[in-house]
Amino acid sequence: MNKKGFTLIELIATIVIMALILIMVVPSIIALVNNNEKKAYEYYADSLIEAAEIYVGREKEDITSLGTLNFTGCVDITYQDLINADLIKPYADENIDCSDAKIRYTKKNNKETYTMNLVCLDNSTYKIVYHIGKIPNTACTVTAD
Repeated sequence: MNKKGFTLIELIATIVIMALILIMVVPSIIALVNNNEKKAYEYYADSLIEAAEIYVGREKEDITSLGTLNFTGCVDITYQDLINADLIKPYADENIDCSDAKIRYTKKNNKETYTMNLVCLDNSTYKIVYHIGKIPNTACTVTAD
């Protein structure tokens, strides 16, 4: 008898081993892809904060209606403000819309802080794919020091 091929049992054993490996590996790959997508949004959020810092530096006293750098309060910087100032580009994925972003620049006792709201929507399903919301629902006001 010629023994050049595999037996049915050897083939089934090979298929079972490959299936077990796939069962163990696929969830890890899916988790890795999802984590990378989340990191992309986080990096974009960081770039929005950096762009807002540059925007405040450029605008100086024009950042408020008071026309002075000596103020207390907050100023909201919109996504469109940053686009118009050519400080950011729209999010790279054409199916994702992150244009509802807003950065709040707050100045109190000469201490500056930046907080942001970032909502990214999938244009095809209109579902939120990423959301970070740290700005309270209060209106911004400024007063001269």
